[in-house]
Amino acid sequence: MNVIINLAEKESAIEQLNKLMEKEYVPFDIEISNSHIIELNKKTGIRLFSKNSLYISSTTVHDLMQPQGESGSHNYHGLLAEDIYLALKSVKNPKYVYITKYGRYAIVSVELSHYNVPLMLVIEKGAGIQNDINASINKVITIYPKNYIDDYIAKLDKRLLLYENKNPQ
Repeated sequence: MNVIINLAEKESAIEQLNKLMEKEYVPFDIEISNSHIIELNKKTGIRLFSKNSLYISSTTVHDLMQPQGESGSHNYHGLLAEDIYLALKSVKNPKYVYITKYGRYAIVSVELSHYNVPLMLVIEKGAGIQNDINASINKVITIYPKNYIDDYIAKLDKRLLLYENKNPQ
């Protein structure tokens, strides 16, 4: 299945995300256009991403929008389609960017979820896609509301913090 979610078209993007919540499909990867993820290279002063591409699995999107609880490989976070849209849209202008386990990057949005807490995305660089494990894409592994993020960042090893937005809008 070839699905592209264009972040420049909010209503259409949210509609597509809502459709993914309704039914669990055979897993496929969704291309996220207009994420401007490469902008993070300028903000961090580090070449984090060599491609401006961003993807997310249909299974991940489905699981994120299920009622809160645990299931299989993903936690259900009870997110709304609009939460996911805001998290993806905020990639180009985050509150924080830091390195997580396994060489992944956490991006904390300046946007608040419907839970009134920031959203955090975890992105794996150089990931494969469903039908091509050698694709080397930037893939959203998860998105979730992150409580007490400022306290967490204060305790984080400063070498792992790559960017802090001092003036979030």
